[in-house]
Amino acid sequence: MATIWLTSIAERYRAILEDLAIAIRTCPDELWEESLYPDDPDQPPTWTPLDPDGRPFDDEKVAAQKRRAQGSVWRTAAHILFYTDAELSATEKDWAPPAPMSLHDEDQDVVPPTHTREHLSAYADHCLRKTDEFFAGLTDERAELPVADTHRHSGTPLGEMLVVGLAHLQMHTAQLRTYLVTRGVPWAGE
Repeated sequence: MATIWLTSIAERYRAILEDLAIAIRTCPDELWEESLYPDDPDQPPTWTPLDPDGRPFDDEKVAAQKRRAQGSVWRTAAHILFYTDAELSATEKDWAPPAPMSLHDEDQDVVPPTHTREHLSAYADHCLRKTDEFFAGLTDERAELPVADTHRHSGTPLGEMLVVGLAHLQMHTAQLRTYLVTRGVPWAGE
């Protein structure tokens, strides 16, 4: 039987994922690829964006666009959905994100092709279903066990990893919400 702590964490995952889904649905097309973080054109590039196969982009205009995309609305949403899915799959040995996502989408400096609103909405729904399924079977005893050896948090107690994952999900969702609201995008449900 789940305790109040596990039930509360499950409810927060669900509420924040629903908030993220609002951001994905309500983001205007003209902001979808805009970066949440200011770009200083006077500063030289500090990193080289890579494609999912680990190759740099030869065209500097494409590389500049990919640098901006790294902090974009769609990229931030894809990033947080990827890690939320991975954390809710921490007991699975062979987890992979649903296509067209790739296990390499979150490798250092990789900027995958732009994900569509439809794909990310479906991914948010996937994570909501996974939240319900995962927490339905979670007990305090199971939450004390370490995550799978193949997971990036190998050896960490599952419950601890879930709390850290929740903070990560909340932080990025709040960034998206703040970015959109300060640009005049009305937030559904308010």
